[in-house]
Amino acid sequence: MKNNILKISVLVMFFIVLSEKISFLNIVFGLLIAALVTTFNKEELRINRYMKVKLLSKWIKFIATLFIEVVKANIQVAMITLSKNMDVEPVIVTYKSVLKDEFLLTVLANSITLTPGTMTVDIRGNNLLIHCLNKEYSKGLANMDMEVMLCGIEGELNG
Repeated sequence: MKNNILKISVLVMFFIVLSEKISFLNIVFGLLIAALVTTFNKEELRINRYMKVKLLSKWIKFIATLFIEVVKANIQVAMITLSKNMDVEPVIVTYKSVLKDEFLLTVLANSITLTPGTMTVDIRGNNLLIHCLNKEYSKGLANMDMEVMLCGIEGELNG
């Protein structure tokens, strides 16, 4: 029961983050949906392994870095969009990640997709197929701080 309350709480917070506004109705609706998902979900949500107190500071640092990267990319894409000659040369690149953990690899892929100007199209093993708005963005994939942080989390998990 205690585990279900934790799952429901996490799902409700996620729902509220995605909502346009925080209102009593949204909270009640989020609770209802989270309770239904938790009740009818036969398979365990295997995120407990990643939600440990010793990893909290690393996750906070990762989320802060992701937020900063999203803001920077928004500014870059806005500058391209507002310029007279849109310097866009779309390219699809394959990025080989050093991450072994499937969940953390998925977090990386979704983080890339959240960042404007890039989108993860496919994951094949440790290879991410990424669509970039221009060649400059594909060069930026070479030294991703987010992947380094996720590697730190993976290292902490594997001891």
